[in-house]
Amino acid sequence: MRTAHRSWKAHALGAAALTALLSATACEPDGTNNGTGTTPSATPSATVSAQPDGESTGTDGSSQDSDNGSGNSGGSGNSGGGGTVTAACSDANISIATTVYAHDSARHLLLTATNTGGKECALYHYPIVRFGNGREDQVGPLESETKGATIGPGEKAYAGMLLFRTGAPTEAVETMTVSLQGRVSNADADSGPIEVPLPDEADFLNIDDNPLVSYWNVSRENSENYMFKAAGGN
Repeated sequence: MRTAHRSWKAHALGAAALTALLSATACEPDGTNNGTGTTPSATPSATVSAQPDGESTGTDGSSQDSDNGSGNSGGSGNSGGGGTVTAACSDANISIATTVYAHDSARHLLLTATNTGGKECALYHYPIVRFGNGREDQVGPLESETKGATIGPGEKAYAGMLLFRTGAPTEAVETMTVSLQGRVSNADADSGPIEVPLPDEADFLNIDDNPLVSYWNVSRENSENYMFKAAGGN
């Protein structure tokens, strides 16, 4: 009986040792379980490294945007996003010429601004136009595109004017000035009023009590479309 008891005890110890060996094998780093087949090893969490262009790359080769998936900072050109702001044009680097439209009874006038300086500048909003003959009120804005214009050296921008409506009472004016706005609407930049010559073929202009001027535009065609459209022009 004593011999049988020892044999049973030895068998139990051997079984326990075999179980421990199999468990150790199942937990090997390569994830292989020789007792029950192959078990995939755990996939490590992807790490993210920032790239210079703002895009992040994961260890699995995929790309992630650092800006909530948009890929854009939201700023461009002359505004927002901490981008470079173009300096406002001034009387020191802008000259302005005028063109009248005789076929339309001189109801409309085109202002052409030329950058005479050596650097790019911005014409914000619309020109502040004032006529002579003691008038103090500035000309109001005409309904038109409002983004303004940025022009380099030698480049031009345009603003169209409606001087009077057919049948409206008018008065003759012989002089006009244009001041240039800064980024804040109706606030002049560091610019004095620019004396603007009348067209060569006109000694005076007729205006009614509510002349209008469009916002600056780099397209002459667009500026003319806006001014001719106003009050039924053609």
